[in-house]
Amino acid sequence: TVALFSGLVFATMTFLSPTHLAIACSAAAAAAAACAPSADAFLVRPQLAVRRTTNQRGNAAPFSPRFCPGRMPMPYHAVREDTTTVPEGMVVASKRDELNTKKFLEEMGKNHFSTLNAGTSQTEHEPTNDGEGLAECVDIVRDLNGRPLPVQYFAEALDVDDAVAYTCPESEAFRGLMSNACRVRLIPGGQTAFYKRIIFENLDHAKEKLKSAPYKLISDSKSYEVVAAFLSSKACQMVSEEAGVRIPKCLDARLEPNKANPIESKFSFLLEDLPPSDGWYQRWLLQDMKECEAALTTLAKIHAYFWNGSSFWNDADAARELEEGVWESSDYVQMKRNPTHCAMVAKKWETERLKCKEELSAFDYWDNLGSRLEAVAVDVGLRAHPFADDALSESYQKYRTYCHGDPKQANFLIRRGTAPDSEIQLGLIDFQWAGFGLAACDVAHYMTSAVHADRLVDGGEDVLLRYYYDELQKYLVEFGAFPNANAAIQNYSYSTFMEQYDTGFLDICRFVIAYAWSRFEPVEDDDEEGRIRTMNKNSYNKSVPNAVWLMTRCDEILKSRGA
Repeated sequence: TVALFSGLVFATMTFLSPTHLAIACSAAAAAAAACAPSADAFLVRPQLAVRRTTNQRGNAAPFSPRFCPGRMPMPYHAVREDTTTVPEGMVVASKRDELNTKKFLEEMGKNHFSTLNAGTSQTEHEPTNDGEGLAECVDIVRDLNGRPLPVQYFAEALDVDDAVAYTCPESEAFRGLMSNACRVRLIPGGQTAFYKRIIFENLDHAKEKLKSAPYKLISDSKSYEVVAAFLSSKACQMVSEEAGVRIPKCLDARLEPNKANPIESKFSFLLEDLPPSDGWYQRWLLQDMKECEAALTTLAKIHAYFWNGSSFWNDADAARELEEGVWESSDYVQMKRNPTHCAMVAKKWETERLKCKEELSAFDYWDNLGSRLEAVAVDVGLRAHPFADDALSESYQKYRTYCHGDPKQANFLIRRGTAPDSEIQLGLIDFQWAGFGLAACDVAHYMTSAVHADRLVDGGEDVLLRYYYDELQKYLVEFGAFPNANAAIQNYSYSTFMEQYDTGFLDICRFVIAYAWSRFEPVEDDDEEGRIRTMNKNSYNKSVPNAVWLMTRCDEILKSRGA
């Protein structure tokens, strides 16, 4: 509209002839059309706008309906320390905005602005720090083409009218193996969002996968499409509203997968933030009983809500959208995604066990656990994830449900009320490996990766499993999978649940020994820096007591099955 109007004004001011006026109008209309998304350029949901176009290679390319392609973003601003003056060159809409910004800085105890212009030479990989304040992760807060994101991008997503700047402190950033993210806080209002950016070619771990296991990079690329599909789905909205599962909304997603050359894939997500300032926190491992139960209740609600035959499946459109958008078989650890692991367990056990030699060598499974597990690894892998196998899928249909696929403790955000008996709120994030599977195997993943060993020993594991099962039974009836409690128990007994749980447990042990333990980094409970550094790691990759518990339980399950 702006381009069309500008063309008309220009034509009028220059006194063009009718013929030239028509040409000018046509050109202006074409310019406006170039800046507007096509009907199929992006998928819009109440809580998510997923941007998608096609480039010359036939791959998805980024497109923003807020900014015309090629338009340089406005200057980016971040808060630092030193002076209460608004710096020269900062964009403020009015004197009132300048005063509001100063007031915000005084209240926050921060008082120095630094700016990063669109033409900056700042590299993609390094946060800035002028030596006078905290570092800012300006390398993360960029679009998929590497340009700094403007204030307006965040302001519009958060529906904020008066934002004039934002902060992105390095202290609140996350830098992982396969993604980088940070908290963005608007000024002067203080509203926050969480921005996640994935540029494979800038990630060392992605480059390693390209060399050693390129098929994994293809799966990683698809996993981000799965996240966008689920968070934009009616199913996500329904389970949030009807089951009370707290899933942070996705405010915007940009997807640029490159199927021909996956290392060139790029993605970004702007997510609803659950910040510490609002009382949300994460645990290094879950140890508090109420917090462990809250996580299990969340999983039970999800599993029951999407259980085969539940009321959800009466909505044909929502069901079809979910089926088409997520993994046919959930969970990153499954054998189908790691086809070489089953034949590596015995060999890897010989070397990886040495990392806990002092603790493990006293057990009678020290010499043979790897070979015993390898002997059953293929069968266990198939039965733990039956929907990845056509021959098994049909016989497990009555147990089929939607699973998170990666329920480690870092993916649970927790908030408690001030009263001692107040209810715990729990938010669930990161649905990259979510799809269809067995609820018991999702729980096995949770127990082996999220819970502290002190909560699992001396019968603690059994207590938590019984708690989950009782919660699941309750919600299976509530969400319409079964008409009453007796029917729920008859169709999914505790013994069936435990048989599937043990199978999933063994499959995870296969994954840990054959692959995951290569990144084992033992950290003591009182090592605060180590806990922060390993926050995103699973329990078996950072806690010696958990690793010992895991292998001991693996041995017990194998013995119970005659292996």
